[in-house]
Amino acid sequence: MAKIKGINKVNKIINNFTKQFGVTARYDTEFEAFCDNGRKLIGYTFLDTGSGNFVEDATRRYPEINADIFLWALMHEIGHCMTENMWTPEEREYFYYQKDMIYEMEVEEEGMNAWYHACPDEFFATKWAGDYMRNHPKQIKKFWDKLQRAVLQMYVKNELI
Repeated sequence: MAKIKGINKVNKIINNFTKQFGVTARYDTEFEAFCDNGRKLIGYTFLDTGSGNFVEDATRRYPEINADIFLWALMHEIGHCMTENMWTPEEREYFYYQKDMIYEMEVEEEGMNAWYHACPDEFFATKWAGDYMRNHPKQIKKFWDKLQRAVLQMYVKNELI
């Protein structure tokens, strides 16, 4: 991965926020969570074309929350780490199996995404994210404002705008 000017500042802001949950974040090629055996690591990216349907689901469930796709996805991944103890290892394996089967089915994308987001681990990660943003609006606004400034500076430094 090429060095991105300003990514360290963005990463620091995100990690200062996620440390309250015992979660470490890193820039990656997609949004994902690695939460097992006490490890809580999330990956984040700035271009994830698969997140659109996720945000439609999240905003349908939480219409009062006006959040950017990046913020929803980041909070959802933290939600995976915060809800991981709800499931036994066998249940988590079954959820992975369910999602693999959903991707193998020949179903319209909209239906596939609805099934995917209804999987218990996905549903409760989004629920955690929505509940947290609803219950901590000032903290979320402060974090988001600071992060947006750093991302904009990063874009300028890398001549993306």
